[in-house]
Amino acid sequence: MQRLLLIIVLLSVPALLSAAMIEGRVVNGDEPLPGVVVAAYASLDFTAKAVARSATSDSDGYYSLQVPQGAYALFGWNANHSLFAFCGRNPVNVAEAPVWAGLQTVAVEKPTAGAYDDEYNAAIEGQVLHDGSPLSGASVYLYLDTDEDLKGQGYRLSLPTAEDGYFRFDGLPESNYFLVVRQRQNGQRVGPVLAGDLFGIYSGNPLTAKSGQVQQVVLHSVEKLKETTESETFGRATGPVLSGTVVDASGHGVAGVHVFAYVDRVIGHQRPAAISTPTAADGRFVVNLPEPGTYYVGAREAYGDSPAPGELFGMYEASADHGLTLEQGKNLDRVRIVVEPVAIF
Repeated sequence: MQRLLLIIVLLSVPALLSAAMIEGRVVNGDEPLPGVVVAAYASLDFTAKAVARSATSDSDGYYSLQVPQGAYALFGWNANHSLFAFCGRNPVNVAEAPVWAGLQTVAVEKPTAGAYDDEYNAAIEGQVLHDGSPLSGASVYLYLDTDEDLKGQGYRLSLPTAEDGYFRFDGLPESNYFLVVRQRQNGQRVGPVLAGDLFGIYSGNPLTAKSGQVQQVVLHSVEKLKETTESETFGRATGPVLSGTVVDASGHGVAGVHVFAYVDRVIGHQRPAAISTPTAADGRFVVNLPEPGTYYVGAREAYGDSPAPGELFGMYEASADHGLTLEQGKNLDRVRIVVEPVAIF
């Protein structure tokens, strides 16, 4: 019996050692929100079974939960499901050290359905709000699944909203759709959501669009906080880590530049596999790669389209094709990328 107990304890040790802590604060606007249960999911589809759930957030909005090391999307609801909370860093990469992840809340809005004049297709329309007022210049994104963590352009992309915040999608196949709204300060419709940008995830995802019907929804946005910008990256941190420094022609570190990793040798014609947060004052960067393999690496200030004249841009030059290969469990540090302003001749 004692031997059996010892075996059970030994078998449980790896699981305990691989556990990690997520903690943070839930807020409604600028105020902490008690009474919210935060759940961790393996993907951004929160209709799936949660990996772990927290106790209700306390009077300071504080919550905590324990999960195996990995990547998780964090969502939460209050007791009567009138408020929906989400983390701007979804998915959150969790390793051995505790991770702090804040959640912001919006009102839960149920869709309504009306008649659509095409019996073979469906439509989705609605209004984007921020702090209760219509939001102009916002784009609504439709995704068919959460395989790419609701990032990138998605299946369909709306025109920017006008002053009334209105958007519409016509001629949609009958399907389930995940809705996300973004309004970037730089006016771009693709690229990382940065501090000060507005964004939101629909509380009713996935929305079912039925033939012959128009689904009418309200989307709420929140402001991306600096705390949630620190881990803005495509790809989950399940593979090797690439790190180093971006410098100018004189060898001085360059701040505010993103480092990109592509799986295609012809870079720029598809979404990158991973992208760093902006480089620090000394030019340091970290890229969490999704898996081992060969990546083609470069750095630039902006994201999307071709580099503009005057934009800082450079490629990894230690190989002729700008590529490097990383194996499982082996990180690569001291990578150096030189950037210079793009010149058009």
